[in-house]
Amino acid sequence: MKKIGSLIKGVVVIAVIGVVLVAGYNFYINDQQPTIISTMDIQGTISDIGELATAEYGYTIAQTADKPNKKVVGFEIPFTNSQVMYSYEGYIKAGIAFNEIEVTVNEANKTIFVDLPDAKILSSEVDFESLIVYDEKYNPFNAFTFSDMNLSLTVLKETAEEAALSNGLLERATINAQSIIQTTVLSFYDSEEYRVEFY
Repeated sequence: MKKIGSLIKGVVVIAVIGVVLVAGYNFYINDQQPTIISTMDIQGTISDIGELATAEYGYTIAQTADKPNKKVVGFEIPFTNSQVMYSYEGYIKAGIAFNEIEVTVNEANKTIFVDLPDAKILSSEVDFESLIVYDEKYNPFNAFTFSDMNLSLTVLKETAEEAALSNGLLERATINAQSIIQTTVLSFYDSEEYRVEFY
């Protein structure tokens, strides 16, 4: 009988401990407060710009960020690596510096010469709301930091810009700029008399 009584007491004690642990866990989860972000200061200036954006490259890019196993005294600690596979959407705008355009009119041969600056990338933006995480292998001992993610975004932008350039973004920007400027210039001159030449 003593064994049965001890067994019942043991079961009751384990059940009580289980109830306490579950209640404590639920209290902990429910007691978690959302992160509050407070803006302490914001500084900004408005500047005049003279840029004409004439082409845009939209993209979706997927990347994998890896953090290898931690090392202690030259030895790797197994199962401490982290990895995340994700994608972002973004866009790159290209165009010309509008204030560098020079127009010369030769009335003798009815020619309008336009000195057009080289096209360049004007902005490169990532849409942070487009983030999709495909796979995540997270280790709390080797977590990703803000520095890691900023470095990842820098690499992402550089890769996207290289792809945009190799796909002819600047050439398209130049062609579109010429078309826009020619239309604008010939709105002041008779298009049947004058011709526009770019150099």
